[in-house]
Amino acid sequence: MAFDPRFSAGKERFTFGVPLIAREAARDWTRVNDLLYLTLRSVLAQSDRDFRLILAGHDLPPCWRALTRDDPRFRFLQADWPVERPSAANDDSGCKKWRIKEAVWREGGGLLMYLDADDLVGRNLVETARRSIGPGQIGGVIDKGFVIDFASLYAAKLPDSRIFDGDFHHLCGSSTVARLEPENPDPMRRDPHRELGSHHVWLEAAAKANVDLVRLPVPVGYLVNTEENHSEHHGPFAEWRREFNRAVRSSGEPIADDIAANFGLTREILEEKSFVQADF
Repeated sequence: MAFDPRFSAGKERFTFGVPLIAREAARDWTRVNDLLYLTLRSVLAQSDRDFRLILAGHDLPPCWRALTRDDPRFRFLQADWPVERPSAANDDSGCKKWRIKEAVWREGGGLLMYLDADDLVGRNLVETARRSIGPGQIGGVIDKGFVIDFASLYAAKLPDSRIFDGDFHHLCGSSTVARLEPENPDPMRRDPHRELGSHHVWLEAAAKANVDLVRLPVPVGYLVNTEENHSEHHGPFAEWRREFNRAVRSSGEPIADDIAANFGLTREILEEKSFVQADF
């Protein structure tokens, strides 16, 4: 059998790709650091520790070195273009995701999950993705998860018709895993992100293209109302996002250790980094 660079020690390579806002463009760089801290903690808690994480950004927050400590699984990819203020199109994040994908292609491909630097991943995500995404499938979708209001630490499990009329992946961008095969002549196999489009239409686009996706039974934690969520301050749905946050607080419940444990965290750790308010 020919050597396949996507595999190492019998396991398909798994990469988390995290685009990070520039310090100059952030509303609160300390908040960005705190959110990335929680994201990295959830990644470090993975049951399958054979993964990589590529962080693409202009600046390195303090938590990066504090948590990764020169761990070879974690790599910083320096953005080399001028910083621009955030816009509705969020082009900066798109450019950083593209650079991450190029890095994964250069190293042979494998499974890639884009992860926003303020979201949390379930502890068995890498393990589940490797086990569930078969040779004939091009990736997976996470259609169930938790939404967590960062200002109150109220959480709700989605889908929930009182909060959002749709599956989790229709709302949260940290909800897809794609298999990249850089040498495959089939565009769908080479770059599922490009062929399937935005995360919220992956299942419909895959059905139309007659390709197979798996639904991954593992949660993601979608943090909202952080004052650093791009979609809550830019674009045509900013006001809808704020209404959504209010619905989470109205229909959700205070997050407890059992929910936080899904992501390798505790209520206490979340409280340390959040700005829980008595009145909201």
